[in-house]
Amino acid sequence: MYLEFFGFREKPFNLTPDPKYLYLSNRHTEAFAHLEFGRRERGGFIVITGEVGTGKTTLARYFLSRLDDRTATAFVLYPALTAAELLRSTLEDLHVPVTGTSLKDHVDALHRFLLTARAAGREVVLLIDEAQDLSAEVLEQVRLISNLETDTDKLVQIVLMGQSELQDLLARRNLRQLSQRVTARYHLSPLNRVETEGYIRHRLVVAGGEGKVTFTSGALGVVHRRSGGVPRLVNLICDRSLLAAYVAGERVVDATMVRRAAAEVIGRRNLWPRWAPWAAAGVLAIGVLAFMMRRPAAPPAAAAAVAAASATTTAQPGQGLANPARPSRGLAALLANLPREASLKTAQDIVRARWEGVPLERTPLRTYMDQIRRFDLPVVLEMFLPGKRDTCFVALLRLTGQEAVVSAGGEPVTVSLDELDRLWTRQAVLLWRDFDGMDGARKEALAPWVRTALEALGYREPELKDAVAHFQRDVELTADGVIGERTVMMLYSLGNYRRPRLRTGGVS
Repeated sequence: MYLEFFGFREKPFNLTPDPKYLYLSNRHTEAFAHLEFGRRERGGFIVITGEVGTGKTTLARYFLSRLDDRTATAFVLYPALTAAELLRSTLEDLHVPVTGTSLKDHVDALHRFLLTARAAGREVVLLIDEAQDLSAEVLEQVRLISNLETDTDKLVQIVLMGQSELQDLLARRNLRQLSQRVTARYHLSPLNRVETEGYIRHRLVVAGGEGKVTFTSGALGVVHRRSGGVPRLVNLICDRSLLAAYVAGERVVDATMVRRAAAEVIGRRNLWPRWAPWAAAGVLAIGVLAFMMRRPAAPPAAAAAVAAASATTTAQPGQGLANPARPSRGLAALLANLPREASLKTAQDIVRARWEGVPLERTPLRTYMDQIRRFDLPVVLEMFLPGKRDTCFVALLRLTGQEAVVSAGGEPVTVSLDELDRLWTRQAVLLWRDFDGMDGARKEALAPWVRTALEALGYREPELKDAVAHFQRDVELTADGVIGERTVMMLYSLGNYRRPRLRTGGVS
């Protein structure tokens, strides 16, 4: 109605998630950086959350629009699906033909496509919007999709975007395996006053209205107060305000027009009070605290030996770190000035020193914290810091219930496990000793050694492949029954060998 009057090419405050209208506020820039970082790392999940109307879907479309034609994408917009429907929707988006109707048929078809794409040097991204509506069953299927991998890389990058309830969903104990695989996460908060003004000007310019209509300073202030900085509410108020200006024959939108528009659109009271972001932050903090205080469930009897080796223990006298770790002022401060290559060498040297000079194998791997805990070895972790150009490395020397001890070359520093996990890329370098020369050994020598090691842990299936697969399932390795490097490393970790221990920080 007002397009011709103001000279717009199109409505500047439409509610459709058009990526060209994305205003890259500091918050949206950081969220996009997390998406890009997670995609480049090719591992784990990326989780972006935000309140209703904060621009998540627009950000999602912007992210997808910037991917080149070497990236295949699947975009799930309506997540109230069964596991089978989600897989079918993903395959349809990827243009993958399926023969058969079972869930296994769908998974096999997806796996074949992913392997073909990787062989051709292509990336695959699955983005699920409104993911807070996914059931626990479907989220478990999503986690299983993420397990499709080669020895070195994940085959598909999965992005979950949703409202704040998604954080609560992922904090549930039955979804902890998925939550531990999150490579990057970010929470979008509403715009501040300056950003709200920039957002309005940006949309006017994109729609072709620069210099053709003006919001007074008072009008902009009212828009921010009544919308609380939520982009969707800003759009509703501004659209109605432009209509009011058109009816009045004015090209200047004043505070009175905005107040009336806001009253018509969202009522007399602000639907997003000023304290809402602080309340949301408080709820999130309580949720994180509740998650951290939950205790692991008792392991199955068959995996008792594995669980015993994974449990957190108290260091005995003489077993702890040589120098007590000082409390951290924040892991971010430690990482801020670490150069990538130099920090990698330093971290590896620190871990090697724990082994007292014995020859070591070096295995880069993508993993997660529970598996690091099971290996029970000091390890080098690759870290990232939002806004920092390169990643860097620290040595993880001790891991207790909710705290970790790390070193970047100075004295050891105690940090919270939550903070460490949040800034870890899921890439690690494991330095370990091949005590019996089994890594790469011939099958006739390796098989008896593995059989003996498994029987000592209670795995006595008649077929060795079945025993290996059972063990792999219990320690959350790919349960394919194949004796690979990770399986050998895990058997060493659970065996009676003298070595440095992550649980105590000492050697035993």
